[in-house]
Amino acid sequence: MAADERDLPDVSTVPDMSDVSDVSSEPDISGPVSVANPDEPEGDYHQSSLWRWSGPASLVGGAMFAVLGWMLVAGAIAQADEDSLANARPADLVQILDSLDAENDQLERERRRLTAEEESLTSGSRSQALEQARAREASLEVLAGTTKVRGPGVRIVIRDPVGGVDAATMLETVQELRDAGAESIEVAERRVVVSTWFGDQPDSERPGVLISGDFRPSPYTILAIGDPQTLATAMEIPGGVADTVRTAGAVFEMDRRESLDITSTVPLITPEYAQPVDTG
Repeated sequence: MAADERDLPDVSTVPDMSDVSDVSSEPDISGPVSVANPDEPEGDYHQSSLWRWSGPASLVGGAMFAVLGWMLVAGAIAQADEDSLANARPADLVQILDSLDAENDQLERERRRLTAEEESLTSGSRSQALEQARAREASLEVLAGTTKVRGPGVRIVIRDPVGGVDAATMLETVQELRDAGAESIEVAERRVVVSTWFGDQPDSERPGVLISGDFRPSPYTILAIGDPQTLATAMEIPGGVADTVRTAGAVFEMDRRESLDITSTVPLITPEYAQPVDTG
């Protein structure tokens, strides 16, 4: 063997590379990528996510994004309004200004009205309540017959020399006047109220009727305060009070008055059984 042949390596010791896979092929990275956290124990990995829940910090961040979005939208709207006003014609600007002035005037009037109403409710409520109470008291006195009254109405005189007019006829006369809107009635100088009643007294030497137990002889003068036209029409209807009195042989006279006085009154009686109920 030559000397240069002794320095060559023995090819019989080189490993067989026929079974080695192609080293030029790239690794498969199609699957999910995991990132290792160095602070966690070895082998414990989590999949990374940009919107991973991190407690209250995420809620605050979401709110900040929402506010930022609203500010951007509001700024865009304001910019659009400014652009539209900048590009508007002078006539349009005048119309817009007039509309704003009219709206401002309307709001100012409403403010003054509410201010006046507030002052009325706070400062004048007591005096107004007192005034209303006095007006109600006066109305109740008229209805109860405890005060003298004056007003338009009719004056009726019934002359009954034969005694044909009885208590039923007098009651019918009062009822017809009330139905026609009479607010105050006086019969033979006796005030007619809720408790007034009529009766007959056959043994009397002269024609007359009982008014709440008080005997009143003929003629009977009846005063009624209300609308004169309405009251007169109610008395003169066919088959009404006037016809009934005349059929009984008595005289029925009536005249309308622009003003007449009813001076008779009744004492105020305190109820024994009926008590007011608070409806508040």
